[in-house]
Amino acid sequence: MSVESLEEWRKKLAERSTSTSPSTPNTGSEPAGPELTDDDMASAFRVFVVLQSARMKPFTTKSDFARIAANEVAICASEGLISTAVKPGTYSNVWMITSEGMEQMEVLDEFLSTRH
Repeated sequence: MSVESLEEWRKKLAERSTSTSPSTPNTGSEPAGPELTDDDMASAFRVFVVLQSARMKPFTTKSDFARIAANEVAICASEGLISTAVKPGTYSNVWMITSEGMEQMEVLDEFLSTRH
């Protein structure tokens, strides 16, 4: 193992940061920035489905369901409607409904049932 001087290391770092990548991307990526949700009824229904799933059959954080409903899972988690917390400081890999989620599910159930 050889020892490099700080000056040599900085020079190599500068050369590396100005080089271009020899490879080109072969897959497209989604545009950056937030994607707004669509109409209220469809959004409410998808959130309701996530809450109902978390209540009836809690799903894992890496399940196919969690991937398919990633946006709605993020909304529910951000709003405290679902959680992986088992007790303070202890977490699992399963999304479960919270008491706030149960309350929100009731509100959504009423909203969706009045909007045939």
